[in-house]
Formats: sequence, C-alpha cells, structure tokens
Amino acid sequence: MSVGRAWRILLAICGGAVLLVIAALRLHTQLTGIEGSLVETSCQVSDTSDKDDPAYECVGSFHPADRTFYIPYLKVDTTFEAIPREPVAVFVDGPGADTAVVPGKSAWLPQGLTGLVLLPAGIFMAVRGSRRRTPAVA
Repeated sequence: MSVGRAWRILLAICGGAVLLVIAALRLHTQLTGIEGSLVETSCQVSDTSDKDDPAYECVGSFHPADRTFYIPYLKVDTTFEAIPREPVAVFVDGPGADTAVVPGKSAWLPQGLTGLVLLPAGIFMAVRGSRRRTPAVA
C-alpha cells in the first residue's frame, strides 16, 4: 500500500469518526439539554465563510427558560447568515457549558451524514487494499 493511499484511508476513518462524534454530541444536547436564549454580545465573520456570502460566529450570554442559572459567556456551535438582533433559542448541557447548540437538524445532520459516508468508505478502502494479491510468480 502506498503512503498516499494510507493517508487517504486514515483521513477518511478518523474524519468520519470525528464527524459522527460531533453530530452525536450536538444531537444529545438537543435531546437532553436545557433550553434557553443566547443574548448576542459579539459576532465576527467565520473563517470558513465565503466573501460574497459571509457567515457569522457569535458568542454571548445564556439565560435558561426557567431562569435557574446564568452563563455569562459561551459560543454557539454554528454559524448565522446574519448577525442576530434578537435573542436566539439554543440548548446547553448544563450550568457549566461553554458551547450552545441551536435547535434543528442543521446542527447535527450534515456532520452525521458526512461521517456516515467517510467512515465506511475508509474502512472499505482499508479492507479492499489488504485483500489485494500480488501476482503469482511462475
């Protein structure tokens, strides 16, 4: 197996696994987390956004719906098409959270589907590469 092929297999398996873990953590937060509002304090253009269509990463303070605690500073684990002017509905894991997750499938589905493609593809490439036989010398 060539070094380039080994790197592609490693990247597919590791990347797929990481994306699946990220998707699972975000989905877990949506299902079991505490709902509340993020009051935006500052936003900046995301490093991964397009110059013609900017996306914004925001940080702010969190207030749960039942007002039992307050988180003065946390980041949102997504990007926004425009800077939010009103409080944003988010979920957090608890009072010690440092990251919030927005509701909806868009927070976890793209990463989950990409991970579900990459991980099996990497495993398939690894298994298929190990089955290759060398030609018999007659």
